[in-house]
Amino acid sequence: MPDPNPDRSDIGDYLENSDIIDFDHLLVAQTVEQLTYGLKDNLSKAREIYEFTRDHIFNSFDINATSVTKTASEVLDKGHGVCFAKAHLLAALMRASGIPAGFCYQTLYSENLERLIIHGFNGVYIQELDSWVRIDACTPVDTNGWGFDPFKESTVRSVREEIGESDDYTVYHVPSKKLVKALSVADTLDELINLIPSEI
Repeated sequence: MPDPNPDRSDIGDYLENSDIIDFDHLLVAQTVEQLTYGLKDNLSKAREIYEFTRDHIFNSFDINATSVTKTASEVLDKGHGVCFAKAHLLAALMRASGIPAGFCYQTLYSENLERLIIHGFNGVYIQELDSWVRIDACTPVDTNGWGFDPFKESTVRSVREEIGESDDYTVYHVPSKKLVKALSVADTLDELINLIPSEI
């Protein structure tokens, strides 16, 4: 499996605040402070942030949410987001704690839609590992599984190339504009699902 490849050489680009990755929002800042209180190293902080986003922020489709969230603070406030939106939150929480984080994408086949769609998750740089690690906060994991470590075992699903699925190992410093636009114009999940593109 190829190593994740950042699209920018300046690590500082993966620590930027933005309208979407709004970690300067009070709610985001307070959440990071609570999650990482007393933790000294980035690896421990990253685990806490990942597990919080995975286990306490619902996938919008799983709960038949009535709204579409986009910014990190919206996802945190509402408690749900589709895969791209959860990735926005995870990146914001990581960046707020000083951990460089970006965005990764796969093209996957949707059985419900009967077509290929983009799936979004994250890449984070862990100083103690001296490497970028791809993690997917939408992948259900048995948290009671003995010894499971998201930063040693991949949470990213395998692609089935024979049906057209593909994996992009690039770690982008900003979210896909196409996906942000889809989240911006859709008022409901029914609208959103038809706007999810098959390529970023």
